[in-house]
Amino acid sequence: MRILLSAFLCACLGACAFQPLTKGNPFAALDEKIASDTVNQLARLYPPAKTQFSLVVSEPKSFGALLSDRLRAKGYALSKKEEKTRLMPPDTFGAVFSPKPADEGNKPIKTPAPEGIELRYVLNHSADLSRVTMVVGHAVLARAYLVENGAIAPAGPWTFKE
Repeated sequence: MRILLSAFLCACLGACAFQPLTKGNPFAALDEKIASDTVNQLARLYPPAKTQFSLVVSEPKSFGALLSDRLRAKGYALSKKEEKTRLMPPDTFGAVFSPKPADEGNKPIKTPAPEGIELRYVLNHSADLSRVTMVVGHAVLARAYLVENGAIAPAGPWTFKE
């Protein structure tokens, strides 16, 4: 009886330590559909030949690559930049002061050329629901999708808030 109990216990502990064998993005096929749908909706709101976006790439990066390919194929001018995460919050009580505006030593700071409308994305997946949220400048565009039997379908209309 002890041997049977110890064998059962070892089997249970071995099952707990099992790691899934799949590598990469398990939602790649779903991401392609979501990216195409997102670009089509952006084309309805922002004309492709006249709009330049500055895509901020965050996680998942594979969706950012899909989105940028689809945006360029649709005719958008696109620049990409990586999202930088802060390790520490800014020092609000630091002793850094701006110089006086009347000093001759102060030279005007050149502002960089505009890169376009900032475009950010958030993609969330769960077992049977996916949601994409696009932040276009100060506007928010979002949609939910239902996943059934490996196929994806919109759960409702696009929401848009300026």
